[in-house]
Amino acid sequence: MLEYKVVDVRATGRAPEAVGADLEQALNEASAQGWTYRDTRPIIYNSSTTGYFLILLDRELT
Repeated sequence: MLEYKVVDVRATGRAPEAVGADLEQALNEASAQGWTYRDTRPIIYNSSTTGYFLILLDRELT
């Protein structure tokens, strides 16, 4: 059985380099905790004024 986790990284109003660094850090932290990366999805909230990247992760329950 799998356990799922979603991590969000705010993108709106930030430099692409900062967003990329936050995405990389979130993936590294998740990997260190045993999570497996599955996908990244851009999501826009509030009528295109606030955007996030959602990182989708899973891992086996032990």
